[in-house]
Amino acid sequence: MKKIITDIPAPIYSYLFPEPKEDIAFLDIETTGLSANASSLYLIGLMYFEGKKKKWSLCQWFADNYHSEKEMLQDFLSDLSSYRYLYHFNGKTFDIPYLMKKCTRHAVSIPESCKTLLSDTTGCFSIDLLSKIRSLRHTLLLEKCNQTSVERWLDLKRTDIFSGKDLISVYSEYMQKKLLEPENASKLEQVLLLHNHDDIAMMLELCSILTYDEYFSDTCRNRLLSDRYPQTFNAVMPDDHTLQLDFSLPSMVPKELFLTACYPDADRYPLSQPNAQITLKNTTATLLLPIYHGTLKYFIPNYKEYYYLPEEDTAMHKSVGQFVDKTQRRQATASTCYLKKTGVFLPSLSKKKKKTGISPEKISAGQNQTEEALPELFTKDYKDSLTFYRLPKDFQTNAAFWRTYLSSQLPLFRQG
Repeated sequence: MKKIITDIPAPIYSYLFPEPKEDIAFLDIETTGLSANASSLYLIGLMYFEGKKKKWSLCQWFADNYHSEKEMLQDFLSDLSSYRYLYHFNGKTFDIPYLMKKCTRHAVSIPESCKTLLSDTTGCFSIDLLSKIRSLRHTLLLEKCNQTSVERWLDLKRTDIFSGKDLISVYSEYMQKKLLEPENASKLEQVLLLHNHDDIAMMLELCSILTYDEYFSDTCRNRLLSDRYPQTFNAVMPDDHTLQLDFSLPSMVPKELFLTACYPDADRYPLSQPNAQITLKNTTATLLLPIYHGTLKYFIPNYKEYYYLPEEDTAMHKSVGQFVDKTQRRQATASTCYLKKTGVFLPSLSKKKKKTGISPEKISAGQNQTEEALPELFTKDYKDSLTFYRLPKDFQTNAAFWRTYLSSQLPLFRQG
């Protein structure tokens, strides 16, 4: 067995890892086939970040004979135990199961810390880049999601020109020439090492695509919504019917991306455009949104506890409505139990669903004017699918409002 350590060049596309870089490792293996029972493991690559040197390094375990597998696995696991997060490309389907089967075959004990990585099914510690990129395929208009195709999408060029399948015969030729033609064998060895080197180095570049996955996520992983990565928001109205929101991104996107998302039932409203538009470029995002001026209704879910007052065209809680003349009130229904607000509104991309959030009593009392926790609150009519946010007076710089708005809207730009 040979153990080779080389430096990895700084990536063209940087990525702000959510985990400490010193806790991260990247994995890629090379084998002579897909079955761990009928093929050989001849190369393991593990890339890691050296904090003191502030650079990425690659450790490669190379089988220069047919009896190196057990030693390679033991030494690899010893190094892997130092890391808490493992990145890979399709490792969940191939690399990790292959390694675990080889460990079983050679009776190699897997340290508990390594089991956390190799057995993780949640994606919290073992991060499969293929899985994450595949979920973005339609959003990014990717024809294929294999590593080569994604590298081309990023306009990346690698030195290596071979596929893993091509290298099976190269490794066989290396083993044949190792003793008789050592110089030629050395050249073949470099070809084998280079492929693994480029595969892992390119993974570092591919991580930049995870920024799209984060920014269109509806989970806590979305750093746009985290107080740890404060953003600046700047909202302006270039005209009476449009709002433009510019906000900063915690991490640069590798390529400019333009997306649209259509509003449901938009034809029933005089909106300047039937969709929302977003552009991500470098470290800035720009949203272009239609706005609605007028009066809309908040439909209160627990209508059985309310009266409807026809003369005032509004609902009133029975605790207060009991003092209204009986001829001026009637039991509210789902379609008449509402409060009305006049102002400027932003449409929501998601269809109307069961109302949650601030109580109607607070709305009636005029509290919480920014209405930070009111996703999809107002509608024109009870059966409408299109719902609206009420735009706060301080909308230009109201970070809390925009975080709430973005948390419900950005995931809906995700296609497929």
